[in-house]
Amino acid sequence: MKSKLLVVLLCYLPWLGMAEAANRYISDNVYTYLRTGPSNQFRILGTVNAGEPVEQLGSDAETKYVQIRDAEGRTGWVNGEFVQTEESFRSRLPSMEEDLINTKQLLASVDERHELDIQDKTSRLQQQEQELSQVHEQLNELRQQHAKLETENQRLSSLMDDKEHKMRLDWLLNGGLVAGAGVLFGILLPMVPLRRRRNQGRWMN
Repeated sequence: MKSKLLVVLLCYLPWLGMAEAANRYISDNVYTYLRTGPSNQFRILGTVNAGEPVEQLGSDAETKYVQIRDAEGRTGWVNGEFVQTEESFRSRLPSMEEDLINTKQLLASVDERHELDIQDKTSRLQQQEQELSQVHEQLNELRQQHAKLETENQRLSSLMDDKEHKMRLDWLLNGGLVAGAGVLFGILLPMVPLRRRRNQGRWMN
């Protein structure tokens, strides 16, 4: 009995200068046994799952075993080959899942905003197309009105030309008549006194 106690004490001698506790992780690809001492000769307390975060309490330089405290609060020894300083995938998994959920929500939000933006732009485009169609209709109406006005203007211009031509003819005709009447009157006027004188001479005789 005393010899067994002595062996245990000798095994714990390297732990007199034990370092402070540090966070460690069991390798992702294995699960390991948790033992009561720093070698596979000691009794198994249980198993530690692969990737599980543990707290390193110390190590045995001779056997390369590491003393840990697991998530359940158990303290024991595991093979140091199965302990790593980098965070395991299993330990990162919850945060990765949370990041994935956040990313999906962000993508959904982006998709929703993108869809709303597309709907808004589509609505604006349809509105602009309607306004453009109305402008085209108004332009066609203005063109038709312009064509009617131009036709009416041509008709009125033609009437004005005809009226001016007729007025000119009337003026020429009236002027000709007046001139003719004046000439005739000028011819007949000198002849009237002569007849009167002749008649007076006959009466006197």
